Amino acid sequence: MEFKGEYYLVLEALAKGGKTAEEVARSVDMPPHDVEAVLNTLMAHGLVEARERGLILRRTAYYLTERGWEVLYKWRGEVKERLEKAAHLRKAGEDQRADEVLAPVEPILPALLAMGLLDLWLYSAALGEGYPAIADEATGEGAEAGGESGWESLGSDEEF
Repeated sequence: MEFKGEYYLVLEALAKGGKTAEEVARSVDMPPHDVEAVLNTLMAHGLVEARERGLILRRTAYYLTERGWEVLYKWRGEVKERLEKAAHLRKAGEDQRADEVLAPVEPILPALLAMGLLDLWLYSAALGEGYPAIADEATGEGAEAGGESGWESLGSDEEF
């Protein structure tokens, strides 16, 4: 299945457990009817399944399938690679190439950040917003001094 930002966001929202369409819409900040359309597409591709939950107030909740988890892990890797590559390109002064690398994922980055799935350091480095330079000066840490790549949340499967 081809990567689309809205598909990826919905998969990430479901990675923390089953949710109704309304709950997914709130977590990804999309209109509920758009989320329902995405969920239908993901179900048609076998990435998501619908199940009834609740004893008294029955509601449809959506869950990742095994194939959904596989695609999510693949897409996490793709997003991570794009962010790291963009950060390296910006550091090398190649802003235009960094913008090209980020183009497919840039619209979803604020949502990933808001969902707590994206490290602020990597986000800032990839977008060239100066945060890493501030961290380097203030703490002596950053890409060169800090050891970690600045990618903690999406790089760690244990948190999901």
